[in-house]
Amino acid sequence: MRKITEQVVGAFERRQRKVVGNTETDGTSLWLFGNKIAEYREGGIWITNAGWNSVTTKERLNGIYGVNITQKKGEWFLNGHRWGGEWVCLNDLTLLAEQENEIAFDMTSVWSETYSKPIYSVFHTHVEAEVEPIEQLLKVMGIPTHRMYSDTQGKYLPNHFVIVPITEFDKAKSFINKVSLKTL
Repeated sequence: MRKITEQVVGAFERRQRKVVGNTETDGTSLWLFGNKIAEYREGGIWITNAGWNSVTTKERLNGIYGVNITQKKGEWFLNGHRWGGEWVCLNDLTLLAEQENEIAFDMTSVWSETYSKPIYSVFHTHVEAEVEPIEQLLKVMGIPTHRMYSDTQGKYLPNHFVIVPITEFDKAKSFINKVSLKTL
């Protein structure tokens, strides 16, 4: 990923303003050469190629977490689905993938001194109310989640976990580590 993409798309994902060369964000929308190519809307992140099937447009969009645009014989594929560049919600793509191929969550746990922890947990807390903001953040990024609860039989505080599908674990964990939980 080019440095300009990393900087500006990173600011977009953190909801911050940033301008570098031909790419800019106000924290809500992302522009390339003055063309809006992504924005936060209710329901998630929406993207478009704004009518430009260019290498630069594809590179900027691929910098957004949850976007994987490939090209075969001049045709674009977004997360494995043929895509003409029209506005699309990343969450809709996740739902489509879920319908095509049931998402499996691995519920396997390992014991940590005092409690059972799901192997694919990307977030852990003792306060249940802290789970929803994490789930919402991952949902915006197109990552499905599942809640898990581990009782300590009254010996310690209860444990609440957010787990993700195995295929999304590394991405989700990396993203959660990048985001400051203080801003949620």
